[in-house]
Amino acid sequence: MSTLNVTNIKAADGTSALTIANSTGIVTQAVPPSITTPIVFQGYSQTTYTATGTWVASVETIDSANAYNNSTGIFTAPRAGFYHCSWHALFRGASGASVRMNFHKNGSAYGTSNSLLYNDANSGDEENIKMTQIIECAAADTINVEIMHLSAGDIYGNSNSHNGLSIFFIG
Repeated sequence: MSTLNVTNIKAADGTSALTIANSTGIVTQAVPPSITTPIVFQGYSQTTYTATGTWVASVETIDSANAYNNSTGIFTAPRAGFYHCSWHALFRGASGASVRMNFHKNGSAYGTSNSLLYNDANSGDEENIKMTQIIECAAADTINVEIMHLSAGDIYGNSNSHNGLSIFFIG
């Protein structure tokens, strides 16, 4: 049997890509995995929502880790760490219209039991609404956008991208 003893594994350009610590076999990377293997999702919905429930980005424009299910609206964290989540949409009002939204982690409102976003509108109003949050996840935790309350208006959806969701790993 042959033994190969190495301390560094170098890339073709001479930079050190991996270091093997010692006899423990612990391997470290010179470049953190978040840079070499980005986790990025972006998508939008072609559905107009008029009721509560999970908002779903049915069209994916980027899903580098295949982490988003565009049928259920669930993003599953491939790696533990912090994720930057941002959602926006066009809210069209009628008399007395209001909307409450939140990000959910593992099926429950994240950070607050109340809504992260609240907006009311008058008849004929068209307003851009948005929410952003950083969510800490363990590997396999889930994130989704939840419409907690929606009355006398709608969250517009069409192929023109008046709405969207982006989630990316920040470390």
